[in-house]
Amino acid sequence: MRATRRRALQWGALAGLAVPGGAFAQEGSLRIVVPFAAGSGADNSVRVFAEAVRQATGRTVIVDNKPGGGGTIGALEVSRARPDGATILFATGGHTTSAVLMRKLPYDPVDGFTAITLLTRSQGFGLIVGGDSRFKTLQAFLAAARAEPGRLTYGSSGVGNTTHVVGELFCRSARIELTHVPYKATPIADAMAGTIDSFFVSPSLVMEYLKTGRLRALGVSSAQRLALLPDTPTFGEFDIEADIPGWSGFWGPPGLPAATVENLYRTLAKGAREKSFETYTRDNGGEVVCLPPDPFKAYVVSEIDRYRRLLPPLGIQVD
Repeated sequence: MRATRRRALQWGALAGLAVPGGAFAQEGSLRIVVPFAAGSGADNSVRVFAEAVRQATGRTVIVDNKPGGGGTIGALEVSRARPDGATILFATGGHTTSAVLMRKLPYDPVDGFTAITLLTRSQGFGLIVGGDSRFKTLQAFLAAARAEPGRLTYGSSGVGNTTHVVGELFCRSARIELTHVPYKATPIADAMAGTIDSFFVSPSLVMEYLKTGRLRALGVSSAQRLALLPDTPTFGEFDIEADIPGWSGFWGPPGLPAATVENLYRTLAKGAREKSFETYTRDNGGEVVCLPPDPFKAYVVSEIDRYRRLLPPLGIQVD
């Protein structure tokens, strides 16, 4: 399954580079609904991308933050939007985990939207601590957690969020007990202040803090060490398996006409190829993919099926 997804993503990257130019049917402003708080790592990435789209196409792009509900508030708004190509949803891997963990999801995670593109992917998650944390290594963190079960804390961006799921996968595989502290937005500030001991997040979303020493990565879930964090070990080096693929992409409301979907895909692909966005993504440990609509939808469906097998044993329930 991993090899199949990898081949699909690689094919999509080539397809994204081959998108032809041409006039766009939607010449008005494009509104991107972001289901995360302003100032979060995901929000920062969207804003860089929005400017890249403007530079590439001349089209005005409005970033509209609609946080809350584990990402469902913003998603629900787009699911109910007019299918005219003016409003789209920025989504991450949490879109797929929510499909399994939320008992009363107010929309269908696949048929309640129209797939447009998987924009980027990143290399897994990292266990992150504050720059002044007493924990300098993953070994020291694990030793402390095993010595005093439940005393150490980890923050997440909400119950059922991928940052919560990865934390529980990590605890189960490492055979440790950490106390979960959910946040409505992001635990970054409290981690830097030392209010919580740790949190899990894609390193690409906090790379600026890692580079300046305000945060420290103790380990990463990727198969190999990251080029930007060569001294940070992988979880696998400690026989720990805890990974949810990190990705970002765009959905439109259900019922978008095929021509509208194609125009939106071309618009977003042009922004994705802007050097400013490619550089930003690479510098933050990510990769521009630009998977076309149909393969993107198929990938999400396969991920939801996988999580239906993987996640229930964790005991996470979201009302």
